[in-house]
Amino acid sequence: MEETIKEYMRTSVITVSSSMDIREAAKVMTESNVGSVIVIEGDKPKGIVTERDIVRAIGKGKGLNDKVDDIMTVSLITVREDSPVTAALSLMRNYNIRHLPVVDDQGKLKGIISIRDVAKALDNIYENSLY
Repeated sequence: MEETIKEYMRTSVITVSSSMDIREAAKVMTESNVGSVIVIEGDKPKGIVTERDIVRAIGKGKGLNDKVDDIMTVSLITVREDSPVTAALSLMRNYNIRHLPVVDDQGKLKGIISIRDVAKALDNIYENSLY
């Protein structure tokens, strides 16, 4: 039986609202020691802002007082919590991303999985297959 995303995702997702400014989002990321924040609307993910997004925005002349809504990635790639870990890896490789919001079957945000989490999962799978 293949291990699922739910077993390796982090359920404490750092979220922000789309009306937050870039400076505030960067501060939240720094204080939480994370590389991305999920922009939520209600209980559903609306977008994601990563360290790369902030750097690109500043490089393109955006100000720190501009809103997260202006720089977030809205073509959000998500993965269901009951999907196999290899599905997350496949999505990350295909879309060249390092963080995936995890949703339930109704699209509600349940967690986040990073490439680091996937690597740990695959390492565990590999270790277990040796015995």
